[in-house]
Amino acid sequence: MSETARAAIVTSVAGAVEVRGYDLPHPGPGEFLLQVELCGMCGTDAHVYRGRLDSVRFPALLGHEIVGRLAVLGDGVTTDHAGRPVRAGDRVGVFPALSCGRCYECTVRRRPGSCPGRRPSYGFASPADRPPYLTGGFATHLYASNAGTVFYRTDLPPEVAVLQEPLSVALHAAERAALRIGSTVVVQGVGAIGLMAVVAARAAGAARIVAVGGPPARLELAAALGADEVVDLARVPDPDRRRGAVLDALGDGGRGADAVIGTAGSPEAFLEGVRLTADGGVLAEVGNFTDRGTIPFNPYSDLLRRDITLAGVYGAGPDMQRRYHSALSILQRGGPPFERLVSHRVPLTGVRRALEALGGGYSLDGRDVVKLAVDPSA
Repeated sequence: MSETARAAIVTSVAGAVEVRGYDLPHPGPGEFLLQVELCGMCGTDAHVYRGRLDSVRFPALLGHEIVGRLAVLGDGVTTDHAGRPVRAGDRVGVFPALSCGRCYECTVRRRPGSCPGRRPSYGFASPADRPPYLTGGFATHLYASNAGTVFYRTDLPPEVAVLQEPLSVALHAAERAALRIGSTVVVQGVGAIGLMAVVAARAAGAARIVAVGGPPARLELAAALGADEVVDLARVPDPDRRRGAVLDALGDGGRGADAVIGTAGSPEAFLEGVRLTADGGVLAEVGNFTDRGTIPFNPYSDLLRRDITLAGVYGAGPDMQRRYHSALSILQRGGPPFERLVSHRVPLTGVRRALEALGGGYSLDGRDVVKLAVDPSA
């Protein structure tokens, strides 16, 4: 194994991305060093790149959807968090959030996201010009310097295993949307989280799922993953006409969806989601993860009179580790064409182009982006 690592460092807000070299650390007790195989890139990374998450300071090493091979194990690292033995060379998925695992929130309430000793997640620790280095997935190696790092061994190919984190977010959205057997569901947005929301809704027992978004390649994949109907934003750009198309696709006489899962990430899409929700239904909003502005909202006519529920979905939720494990179980069960989601593998030198593509036209190298992943070995 090489004694040095390389990492793609974002130097400033929307600035240059430099590939820098680092000495490999020697893991202490409870720690490990991971050789990264793939790290997914999501809309949150693009938001951070543009300075929309105040907690991240630059220079920054991003990347929180991490899968790789265990390279060096510190003393005491003998099993994954399901209790299965691990050794150097095993492929594992690494959960990015870090908590103490010992406090009241972690052990009694089982809400590690509320842990008072919680540290910045992998891919969000900053700045990158001081120890500990190698704290994000856009690098050849990840230094798991927290003894409580959650990881699971898997035999899945890396392009499927890398979906564990986004699927855990989608499972949180499905739970917050109160999905049940027979529910009708609208998924707004067909990026990686939206596509995973289709999978989560189907796993939760939804009877009919309509996916709204674009471009066509993503809509085709949404159908392959379980959407019964798709509505193309480009073909139906007018919101009023689009609402009619979605209600027709639901096939319930115009009542609206029992649940809407909003992953599009714009305030305007959120308001449209309210209009697509049936009276007495639930809108679970996951897309507006950073501050994208405000919209006019009437609490009486938009909320109370219709007896609907608005549910905020912040990442995988406070009890995130449970969902992360459930996500792996769903991926390992197979069925849907999960291997088709990663449409682009980019090298460390291509991280800036990929971040710009996610924040712009969702096209890279002449092809529509479905899911971007950083391949440090490329």
